[in-house]
Parts: sequence; C-alpha cells; structure tokens
Amino acid sequence: MKQTTLTRVTLTIKLLLAANTLLAVTFLLSACAGEGFGTPSTLKIGLVAPFEGLYRPLGYEALFAVKLALQERNAQGGVNGYRLELVALNDFDDPAEARTQARALLADPDVLGVVGHLSAETSLAAMPVYQAGGLAMSVPWTLAAANIRRDGVVTVAANEAETAARLDTMSQKRGYNNIARVSSSTDIQVGTIPVDAQALELTAEGVAASEMILVLREAGLLLPLLGQVDVGSSQLVQVANGAARGLIYVSPGPDPQDVPGAENFVKNYEALAGFAPGPRAVLAYDATNVLLDAIEQVMVTSLAKPGGQPSRAEVSAIINQIQRRGLSGKIAFDAKGQRIDAPVWIYQISEEEQYPGELLFP
Repeated sequence: MKQTTLTRVTLTIKLLLAANTLLAVTFLLSACAGEGFGTPSTLKIGLVAPFEGLYRPLGYEALFAVKLALQERNAQGGVNGYRLELVALNDFDDPAEARTQARALLADPDVLGVVGHLSAETSLAAMPVYQAGGLAMSVPWTLAAANIRRDGVVTVAANEAETAARLDTMSQKRGYNNIARVSSSTDIQVGTIPVDAQALELTAEGVAASEMILVLREAGLLLPLLGQVDVGSSQLVQVANGAARGLIYVSPGPDPQDVPGAENFVKNYEALAGFAPGPRAVLAYDATNVLLDAIEQVMVTSLAKPGGQPSRAEVSAIINQIQRRGLSGKIAFDAKGQRIDAPVWIYQISEEEQYPGELLFP
C-alpha cells in the first residue's frame, strides 16, 4: 500500500513538473510574440487619478473613458499590431501623492505616456517629474496658461483664462456687474461678502463648493451663484442636496448628451462603467486618444528602422503636433501645448438637480 501511494505521489509530481514546464514554454512564446524575438507585444500608458478617498468618483469617471479608448484601439488591431495596456495609479488628488505616483510610472520602462492628472494642483505637482523623465503628459483638465508651457505636455481643456472669460461674459449678460468671489466657508462666516454684491462666484472644488452653498443658504444669503471649472462635479449635487439648484458654472468639457454623434460613446461607456459619462469622461477620452495618436505616429517611424523601438522622448517630442476630431470638437495644439480655440461650455443646475445640468452655452 505504501509503495502504491509513493508511486502515485511520484507520478503527481512528474505531472506537475511537466505542466509547469509547459506553462513556462507558453509564457516564453507569448513573450516573444511581437514583431521579433525579444520585442514586447504590448505598449503601456499611464493614468493617474483619485481612485480612493473623497474624490474617487472623479477618478472612476475618467478611468472608464481611458479604458474605452484603449478597448476601441485594441479592437482595431492596437498600435501597429501592438496591444495597449493601462497602468492606473491612485493619487488621492493630493499633490505629494501625485509626485510619488509619477515617479512610479517612470520606473516602468514600458510606459510611453500618461493621461492625468484631474486637478490643476496634482497636474502641476507631477509635471516636473514627468518632464525630467521624458514622459509625455496629456492633461484632461483646465490649467493656467502659464503652466502648460512645458515640453511634452498638452492639455485638451481650455485654460483658466479662457474659462473665466466665458463665465464673465455670461455674468454680464445677466446683469451681474458686482460679483463677490468666495473661496471658502470662512469668507462667508466672517461677513466679508459686500452688501451690494449681485452674485457670488465660487472658486473651490465641488465638495468644498457644496459645503459653502449650504452655509450660504443657512445664513439666508440667496444671491445667484456662479462657479469656476472645479465647482462642477457629480459630488456638487450629492452634497448640496438641492441647495445648488440654479447654480451656473463653466465647464471645459461637455455633457456627452450635448455632443452630436456621441451616442455610441455613451452606450459603450455605460456598458463598461455601469453609469453615464460626464464632462470629465469626454476630456479623458480625448486626452487618451491624443496620446495614442502620438504613440502611433512614433511607431510608424521607429519600426521602419532595424530593431526600432518607440521611445518616450519621441512621443514627448511629437505630442503637440497631433490633430484629431475628438468628442469635444477639433483638437490641435500650439507650440506650447495649449489647445487652439478650445471650446467652453456653461451649465446650470436645474430643478431636476442632475449633474451636469441644463446647457446654457453654446
């Protein structure tokens, strides 16, 4: 009996060894299944956004847009036959963590570019890290124009001056000539709002803006409310719980429902994410496709050379030359990486209290 048991154990070990050998051979073959021996069959891009913490809804809205862009490109054969993979890292929307995750992306030599980040503060914190490592950066959100002037950086969103100017125009049309700008609840509580103010302009991000709105309403201040780009988010209506009704804010991206021809994007996004896309999804999708176009152009020239491989430096050098028709309209960049004639939208939170709300402009 003992000998039979020992024989079975020995046979099992031999079978396991054979299976492991087969797995090892299979892995080796798949690793060598590129254009030639030793050539990787995949290329990577990064996405850095908040996937945990207070701002995780913003990160996941962008995540599924980036995944969809990669899914569509892979369905078309990838980039010159190379499949595309995503490395998604969490920065908690924190500048210090943004720098840490930027360094983590740089440590992976297969990552050729990054989409991100989702706020001006985190984008600016990580930007010097990417630039030092030669990693192209496609930013899907609004930055100050002066901060975009870096090699290898483009933004698909209108800059702060352009969005602010559009909101000012809308304010003037409504007769708001004396606007008080509010950046925190403290401004409200200490009574710094002028008595002759005709409207209040909120400059905080969505959650903080919502809390400010609640403080305003509790204090009996019923002035019309305006918001800069960071005010607009799904969290705005969730936290404010009806108090945000009537707020007018400027957005660098549109609701996909307001984009002609975006029906397939909306359908495919909802199938992937399980919820509807918003303005950040549109901009993340466009930013991803800009980066993929840059990689594809580099691949054409790199693979024409014996043993040619796309490099970060090549992608970084070419990204501001990309032109395409995106969901948010025609995309082209100036020499400084700013989008030329960047579109801007204005929304108002309506009676239904839905984000992004009712389109007021264009």
